[in-house]
Amino acid sequence: MNSPNFWNSNTDSLYAYGEYSHELAIHNSKQPYITVNALGSAFSPYLRAHASDPIGWQEWTPAAFEAAIREDRPVFVCAGYHGNHWCNVMARECWTDAEVAGMLNSSFIPVLADLQERPDIDALLTELCRLQNGSTGYPLNVFMTGEGRVFFAATWLPKRTMGEVPGLTELLPRVKWLWHMQRNDIDRSAFELHTRFSERLNSLSGSKHRHGIKHSTFEALSGLRKAFNLRWGGFDWENMPKIPQYSALLFLLEGAMSGNFSALEKSDALTMTDITLRRMWRGGIHDHLGGGFHHYAVDERWQVPHFEKLLCEQALMLITASLMQELDPKPFNRLLAEDMIFCALHDFATEESYSQGFRASIDGDTPDGEGRYYLWTENYIRSILPASDAGLFCSAYGVLPGGNFAPEFGGSHMEQNILYEASTVSELAKRYGIRPQEVGDKLNASRKLLLDARNKRYSLNADNKILMAWNGLMIGALARASVSFDVSEWKDLAERSALFLYKNLQDKDGNFYRCWLDGHRWGNAQAEDYAYFLWGIIELYKACKHFGAGDKQLGDWLKNAQALADTMTAKLWDNNSAGLFCTLDNSVSAIRLKSPEDTSNCSLPNANAMAAMALSELGAVLQDKSYSDKARNIIDCFSRYALDNPLQCMTLLTANTLWKPVKPKKPDTPPVSKTANLTDEQLNAPEPTTPQQDNPKPQALRTARSEHSDATTRRRSARASRRREK
Repeated sequence: MNSPNFWNSNTDSLYAYGEYSHELAIHNSKQPYITVNALGSAFSPYLRAHASDPIGWQEWTPAAFEAAIREDRPVFVCAGYHGNHWCNVMARECWTDAEVAGMLNSSFIPVLADLQERPDIDALLTELCRLQNGSTGYPLNVFMTGEGRVFFAATWLPKRTMGEVPGLTELLPRVKWLWHMQRNDIDRSAFELHTRFSERLNSLSGSKHRHGIKHSTFEALSGLRKAFNLRWGGFDWENMPKIPQYSALLFLLEGAMSGNFSALEKSDALTMTDITLRRMWRGGIHDHLGGGFHHYAVDERWQVPHFEKLLCEQALMLITASLMQELDPKPFNRLLAEDMIFCALHDFATEESYSQGFRASIDGDTPDGEGRYYLWTENYIRSILPASDAGLFCSAYGVLPGGNFAPEFGGSHMEQNILYEASTVSELAKRYGIRPQEVGDKLNASRKLLLDARNKRYSLNADNKILMAWNGLMIGALARASVSFDVSEWKDLAERSALFLYKNLQDKDGNFYRCWLDGHRWGNAQAEDYAYFLWGIIELYKACKHFGAGDKQLGDWLKNAQALADTMTAKLWDNNSAGLFCTLDNSVSAIRLKSPEDTSNCSLPNANAMAAMALSELGAVLQDKSYSDKARNIIDCFSRYALDNPLQCMTLLTANTLWKPVKPKKPDTPPVSKTANLTDEQLNAPEPTTPQQDNPKPQALRTARSEHSDATTRRRSARASRRREK
């Protein structure tokens, strides 16, 4: 949650609305606007959850913007996603409120957007909000004209003003007044900010020239060293919230593995990653019973989280654990990987109908309050665990009689405890006078009993839609982990999930869709869908090869990867300056974003950078220079921007580290005889003899060739002299 200056007189301009294809339900652009909620027919679970709101929500479609022009109303857009805590807070405080609903329905065209379904809207509105306010966050609340010009952007808004954050009930009347009384001023300032926004887009679009990419890597490493929190791990370039920077960790590990780092830099990279992982593991951001990690923490110690879980972040943590194992094998790395996979199966693939694909997210809020599913009172713990083990468990996980958990706002949940690792096994063994192995066994048994009890409380809300991008990331993570830890079952799970995506997200013409749920697929696949899935398929191919798959199986996965790469570049490639656009031509009416930046709000790797990594690897496997060149073109396109913004482009720098050149294949030509054009005398001349040695060094070979040449010259000179004497 951020608190930008909402009363900034500047506005922005963006033509952003556009069509978004549904395979089974096509929106009618001629449909008239009606002041009733139209979300009941939406495919997105997040949108359907608001179908009963008293607000006349519309989906983000041309019909909503046409209605705004026809009725001369501004468009109010709230863009969020299922499971986000502040989206839930705003929904509870504002979207079910009759007063807010009356204001929106009478004077605005209300539009609700699912940012997991529409990453293109996310990218556009995030850029705009950051440009106007200097920061961003979720939900994104934006006011637009019917032509698609944004003139005001904000993040979370309370119903009533809180400190410097204006309340929605005070903001809506002000925007209405400005709309009718100062329209010219709104249009003028919107145009001015549109110019600034265009300049921002031009800086993101890149060029065809290569600039100091190696220096960018050095600058990124230097920046991470300066920002690293030596005590608690993580990086402090943003104070709060503390979001795990997975792209930074992967940059450090791939750099250390590539050999491009010096010995000291490699040591620092491993140290920063190891401290961060262990501190996160011990904190409340880690679900110590069900596995996995929550989205972010609100304190530097990783102790107090917001409790939503995202599939993409579990996949990124699994990749991180795998790379750590390859660089520095330790039992902790396997423990971390097994924890991620348990979470994926327990939280994201628990229903039989989704056993081959993974749902998008798990909500952390409950009807009883934020995170209550994960919180415990000491008395409840003691009622479940054996008396001999309860005290040990409470000491291990910081459980206090009065509670240790205080949410970010609203005071303490009385007597509620978030579990975090307050003491190590060795510390507990000394304190209780028992062997460390016995301590570990008791804690394992206690965690299982408490998890069983937690599962019986109630079910958390989940967003069950299957996203191509995030499932592609998990497929690659499972495949990489199967090789790193030599567990073939994880490769099998990745393979089944990949087949699920091909079966359910690809149509007969080879087109891919982004989302799937209950037999419905919808939404054009975007750049991150293709890039993440392509990377996942290549990792799966490598895992199948590692475990001795047959030639046909390996060939099929390579063909799938090649077809996916060709489709991605055909649909999204920028022919002017290289790189991939975020969306297809028909996804946004007037603007197509193209960016090298990682996603700061969830630390997702950049789509262009992931595509470069995957294309480079595909080119190396196939020995096809065209794919390697595409990868190089992406990296070079954004290298100038990365030089100026290295900490925002760490996945791109990782792609440069991993890039593999492929030599062009030589054309087949008949072999040339070494004896062509030689005389009979030369053919009959004995070969000079040189001392034989095993594995001669290059210098010895050069000496032998020199002696051979000198002997030949002497023989020819002697023969010429004899002929002259005759």
